[in-house]
Amino acid sequence: MSAIKVKGTGLISTRTYVKEKHHERYNEWIKALPSDASTVYAGVIDPSGWYTVESMYYIPTRIIADMFFGGNETIAALEIGRFAADFALQGVYKAFLVDAIPGSLIKAAPRILSQYYQPVGISTSEISANSFRIKATKIYPKTETLDYRMIGWYVRSMELASCKNVKYKKLPDPDTNNFTVELSWD
Repeated sequence: MSAIKVKGTGLISTRTYVKEKHHERYNEWIKALPSDASTVYAGVIDPSGWYTVESMYYIPTRIIADMFFGGNETIAALEIGRFAADFALQGVYKAFLVDAIPGSLIKAAPRILSQYYQPVGISTSEISANSFRIKATKIYPKTETLDYRMIGWYVRSMELASCKNVKYKKLPDPDTNNFTVELSWD
């Protein structure tokens, strides 16, 4: 299995998250990163470049969790994912919110997220008026950090599409390199 790579835009949204939400400690965060990640995050990130998810995504998220969320990686990943949805859907993918109806966003979301990660496969199923399931496959190496970043992204994207009281439920998946989540709203 090949390791996951993340597109530079994912790194940019992570850096922007720290700059905007924790600006007073941004430099401290940069210095806390391993040298390879610190060099990339402090420099010019190629938005179309591909980066190793472990050193450029998981470790920076872990450090964000330690610095700002008492070590809780789940909350950190959810918050960064939510921020990334705002960053993408009110920026480069703004057109997907023009109609702001859940159905169009549900249909487009796998295509949008597959632009951020390779070789991850993302699909939606069991779509109803107020819920749907997302399945991500080929996630290797597997950590819950990526799961919760995607979940945060989907929850926030549904809120941006005017869904109220969005909830998620992570579902068991027998394949340890996959994750499945169900989202629902009022």
